[in-house]
Amino acid sequence: MSLLTRLLSCSVPLATAVALSGCSLWGLEGGPDAQGAALPSIAAQPEGVAAAMGADGVQRIEITVDDKLRMTPEVVSARPGRVEFTFRNVGLTPHDIALRVPSAAGTGNLNGADTRTVLIEVTEPGTYPMPCLYHGTSGMRGTLYIR
Repeated sequence: MSLLTRLLSCSVPLATAVALSGCSLWGLEGGPDAQGAALPSIAAQPEGVAAAMGADGVQRIEITVDDKLRMTPEVVSARPGRVEFTFRNVGLTPHDIALRVPSAAGTGNLNGADTRTVLIEVTEPGTYPMPCLYHGTSGMRGTLYIR
């Protein structure tokens, strides 16, 4: 068997193993966005933690994310209007929190010890998901409740 044939016969299984192991980086969630994962139970916290109204009329809330794939608080309540979120990663695991509100963005990649502030405007009452795009189906999903 030639050297080239031996290298090719070893490289195909190795390349396959590397490609498949990349899928495991996402864990049980299987990839970005976590679509289809259940929302947190609002029945357990019907009002959640209320965003504090500032003198400028902007409601503010700080949410911590951690290595145990939790958001604290998990449920945030606010009134229609401007809401400012400060996301603080208190762990080392990167997260990316999406705010599923029309015309809202998210945090982008939030590495360990990073803090990111996101200002949104919500005009319609409703329940809006806030999944971690990396870990949503592992249960890392918050909820914005506009009353």
